[in-house]
Amino acid sequence: MSADNDVADRQILARCAVCQVERCVECDTVHLHIGHTSLRLTMAAFLSLGTTLIEAAQEANRAVVPATPHRAAN
Repeated sequence: MSADNDVADRQILARCAVCQVERCVECDTVHLHIGHTSLRLTMAAFLSLGTTLIEAAQEANRAVVPATPHRAAN
């Protein structure tokens, strides 16, 4: 097994200015890098986290976007 610092066996799944997500081909774990913090997650834990983050983002979006005002009937 390669050392944690060895990134040769990692596939980048996605990246943006805030984070990068990699899949380790050798151990089939997901490495989530956010700033100076890194998490190693099983694929199941990563998928669960992703689902939770999507739900939270949808809820936050509903809280931020004001409801469409009702038009007065003429």
